[in-house]
Amino acid sequence: MIHLIPLIFGAAVLVLAVRRLRHYQLKERYTLAFVLLGLPFFLLAVWPSLIGRVAAYLKIDYQTVSLLCVLAFFLLMIIELLTIVSQQDRKIDTLAQIVGIMMEKHGMTDRPPAQAERGEASTKSEQT
Repeated sequence: MIHLIPLIFGAAVLVLAVRRLRHYQLKERYTLAFVLLGLPFFLLAVWPSLIGRVAAYLKIDYQTVSLLCVLAFFLLMIIELLTIVSQQDRKIDTLAQIVGIMMEKHGMTDRPPAQAERGEASTKSEQT
């Protein structure tokens, strides 16, 4: 009975990811990440004694190996999500810079006209 929990969780993650992909709400890269996140749950559901065998092979306590597996799982998930956030942040910065350059090129600045005139006047006085 207890082995059904990871099987249900893994299946739910897989179905959710594929469903979001089909409705274009999730990119392929993120779908692959979710499938890989659900894979350990399927593995534990199919082979529930895997952690016990790893613990016996490494001669480490079962609870310690379980804790290390959970820790590794969460660290990998956090690293993947932070990578995605970092890439999106760089894209947003680049887009903001492009918009700023285009606004400056077309004379559409955020500054009030008085500040723009003062800036031009100080530039002209410096040139003389």
